[in-house]
Amino acid sequence: MRMGYIVAMAGLLAAGPAMAQVVITTPNNGAAAAHEYQSDQARSAGHQNMDAARANAAVGNYSAAEQDKAAAHQDFHAAHHEEHKADRDSSGGVTLQVR
Repeated sequence: MRMGYIVAMAGLLAAGPAMAQVVITTPNNGAAAAHEYQSDQARSAGHQNMDAARANAAVGNYSAAEQDKAAAHQDFHAAHHEEHKADRDSSGGVTLQVR
């Protein structure tokens, strides 16, 4: 009977993690400001690329217009990603993660 308990306990210890990792993060407003700046820069580049795409399309250079449009899309995506990073870094409170 005791052997069953010992085997069960050994199984629990083997199946569970040996040591949990705890990550505590706090708001980082400096990083949030940097991400906002990068977001603004990427958005500005996106607008410039979109303007270039319109200008190229207006003169019939459709392949260059498509490339500029794709670059603008990438810039807008990067700006959106940086906004999310800024929101994450500026959120109030303490985040506790157990991994």
